[in-house]
Amino acid sequence: MRNRVLVAALVTAIVTTALTPSVALAAPPTSAEWVPVATLLDQLRVEAPSTVKYNRDQFFEGADLDGDGCRTRQEVLLEETDIPATVTGVCTVTAGQWFSYYDNVIHIDPAAVEMDHLVALKEAWVSGAWAWTDAQRQGYSNDVDDYRTLTMVTAAVNTAKADKDPASWLPSYGPMRCTYVSEWVAVKWRWNLSVDPAEKDAIQTLLTECSWRDTPLPAVPTVGRPSAPPLPEPVAVYRFWSPVYQGHFFTTDPTERDQIIARWPVVWTYEGQRYTAFTTQVAGTIPLYRFWSTQYSGHFYTADPAERAAVIAKWPNIWKDEGVAYYVYPANSAQPDTVPVARFWSSSAAHHFYTADAAERDAVLAKWWRVWSHEGDEFRVPSSGVPSPRPPQQPGNPGDTRNCTDFPNYAAAKEWFDRYYPYYGDVAKLDFNNDGVPCESLPGAP
Repeated sequence: MRNRVLVAALVTAIVTTALTPSVALAAPPTSAEWVPVATLLDQLRVEAPSTVKYNRDQFFEGADLDGDGCRTRQEVLLEETDIPATVTGVCTVTAGQWFSYYDNVIHIDPAAVEMDHLVALKEAWVSGAWAWTDAQRQGYSNDVDDYRTLTMVTAAVNTAKADKDPASWLPSYGPMRCTYVSEWVAVKWRWNLSVDPAEKDAIQTLLTECSWRDTPLPAVPTVGRPSAPPLPEPVAVYRFWSPVYQGHFFTTDPTERDQIIARWPVVWTYEGQRYTAFTTQVAGTIPLYRFWSTQYSGHFYTADPAERAAVIAKWPNIWKDEGVAYYVYPANSAQPDTVPVARFWSSSAAHHFYTADAAERDAVLAKWWRVWSHEGDEFRVPSSGVPSPRPPQQPGNPGDTRNCTDFPNYAAAKEWFDRYYPYYGDVAKLDFNNDGVPCESLPGAP
């Protein structure tokens, strides 16, 4: 018989040095078998929920793992009844008494209760079970070896709880909330599941309100404690430059990259891999959102949800929200082995420019400060994915082949001028007054 009220009472007795004799119905565990819930919580990985598609069928629910003829639901009904159960046939429980501790209700009809996975199957999946073996998922969904994994609760309450974590749902019966989060942490620790930041914050907040904060130390599951899922490797982010639109285009999709190279070589110049990012969210990363503008023929990226919302609200006819491009670290992240990605804005080109290359950033600041305004660091990416700076190669002498009227705006003229000036001077005679500013009559000139 499982009795969470007795367990909670035992914990209180141990923590407060027991003002009354030990409960006769169950001998209290030795002090070595108890551990602070906060200790277990601190040992859990803090990660964003996995985006791997959930598949409930891979948990193989309702098994009879010990071969005694009782499937998991019947096993839990027999374990949790507070009076002898009535059993018909091989193993069909037809009567008993069950305490639904989520809502403080007692049931005598087994049809009124449902077996709840305290940490729901979907929650387990996004917390690491997506990477488990079939045997580990089956072991979890039919875990009758630890009383905290499965429990019988009022059917409607189980439906309301669904796959929510403690940041979104807690039992309506307040006196058992400490028990609930303690068992939640124990189950996640037993099965080496992660917590997300909001979930951990909610648990920590509730634990400060608990008069007892210890729980029986979970045992290793029969199938073995699962390993942490492998972290996905970051993927290459490719960059193109358009002399026509005076802007850049980024993609992590090799197919999209190859299509642009093949179809629009005159419009888009391929610049290769510029950094790496994640296509699935890993611990510490945030979404980078991408917009496309037909009017400006360019993309805009932001890691700021408020800025994204403002663009969607204010300029829906100019910028089309394309969702998450990939995942990056926040600009203020302390993640080791990362570098910042600087963001620039050009009023004349009507484009943003992004670079993870410190040398390229500094060159833009030094040479084109009139064209590109530095807006600061937008996000961070793994330093291992940023190519080593390549030594500049001297371009061929273009000769006096351009006039200011050949350029659509000052930014285009300035880019062409700066490309050749260090090697050949003002070869096309675009700087009429020798002040270092070419084609001052074009739109966007200082």
